[in-house]
Amino acid sequence: MFHARLIQYKLGTGKRQTAENLTKKFDEVNRGLSGFRGNVYLFDDQNGEYQVINYWDTKADAENAQSFLFPQLENELNGITQEKPTYKFFEVYDPFESGDLVSKTRS
Repeated sequence: MFHARLIQYKLGTGKRQTAENLTKKFDEVNRGLSGFRGNVYLFDDQNGEYQVINYWDTKADAENAQSFLFPQLENELNGITQEKPTYKFFEVYDPFESGDLVSKTRS
């Protein structure tokens, strides 16, 4: 079992380049933090909504990343949008992680 941190924020329409710049900046920082496993970025340009999912080895790793990164994100978004970003933590279940599943091939 590992953990995920979901961040959601709105920039408004026409802010794709801003979202990409933020993504690049925070992606680099995430990769240097303890327990980091990976990122997934979700862009809905039409509605100006953006999400990032970070994967972490432990809940403590996710919480440490949150306490370090979220204030920085809020600061970056200040002046760009009036909407506050939100976050949520999840446990991630990966059925393949236990090694119990047997792969079947189709004939």
